[in-house]
Amino acid sequence: MGYEVDYAAAEEKGCSSRLTIADRIFYVKLFQPSQQQARYFAGDQRGVITKEISRNEFDFWLRTLADKKTDLEDIAKRIAQGKKYSK
Repeated sequence: MGYEVDYAAAEEKGCSSRLTIADRIFYVKLFQPSQQQARYFAGDQRGVITKEISRNEFDFWLRTLADKKTDLEDIAKRIAQGKKYSK
């Protein structure tokens, strides 16, 4: 099962990256400096942010939807490359 990380679509929503995996859409908003927490959001099929979710819930969905452990590592690297926001 494939996934897509889209930075441009995420920036339109004020986030760092949009992850589409299986039939789920997630948004991640990163902050600088890097010690600050990221925020995670679930989106619907049209890409509308529906609710904020915890890091634990985000990690659960990644483990559930990703095909391989290497996919999880690649997704984490790609998400970390998104735009950083200040609080």
